[in-house]
Amino acid sequence: MTDCTAATLRLLAAAYAGLVILALAPAVPGLLPVVCGAVLLALGDLWLRALTGETVAPATRIGLAAMAGLVTLPLAAVALHVVGVPIRARALAAALAVLATGLGAVALVRARAFPADHAPRQLHLARPAVAVAVAGVLTAAVAVPAVLAYVRLPHPPLPGYTSLALGGWAAGIDRPVAIPARGLRVPIRISRAGDPSGTVPLRVRVGDRTVNARSVPVEAGATRSVEVYVPAPPGGCLHRIEISMGAASTVFYAHGPAGC
Repeated sequence: MTDCTAATLRLLAAAYAGLVILALAPAVPGLLPVVCGAVLLALGDLWLRALTGETVAPATRIGLAAMAGLVTLPLAAVALHVVGVPIRARALAAALAVLATGLGAVALVRARAFPADHAPRQLHLARPAVAVAVAGVLTAAVAVPAVLAYVRLPHPPLPGYTSLALGGWAAGIDRPVAIPARGLRVPIRISRAGDPSGTVPLRVRVGDRTVNARSVPVEAGATRSVEVYVPAPPGGCLHRIEISMGAASTVFYAHGPAGC
């Protein structure tokens, strides 16, 4: 048994042991992240052994193995989602175990075909190119299936909404408004998107008291301007004026013509 074969078998054993812990062990604070990191690093090294054998320098190997392991987890999650399997700890562990088995088999075949002391010389002379190629292959292996899966998945429509805001001169309100004894007409803008056309109750409240209420027709995908009547608050003290339409509302403060 060559050193390369023995190292590949040790990596497989470590990956399987870690995946069993991740799938079956109870949640222990601090333990599972460490085990998950070790499993991903082992998988990353298996990726390199399957793709490049022993042609990557040790310092470069650590970084590439870490990167390869990190992209393996979302790759497994995307694969599970595409085939309709719920993404759970045990399902992810099983998918990673299948992947580890495949990578290990390829690495063992490669080690038998190209022993370390008989590796093709041109590969040893092209280690930087191999590192770049591995990074590109792994990135494409995750990015392309993820994008294709996202495009093909059903996309539910965004939830609809109705919004309102102060409009016209009222949009510039930045201080309490003095409302004359005859009351005040306040312009507002109403927008609706994603919801069908219909009527929505419009209410005006002065403090805790509703002083005006009516239904306003609103068209889907349109913005319209309306005026609401705000009567003069009792007394000259400061009052909270709230204009609401369903869950949407806008607020400003005002006082009446009389003294507080």
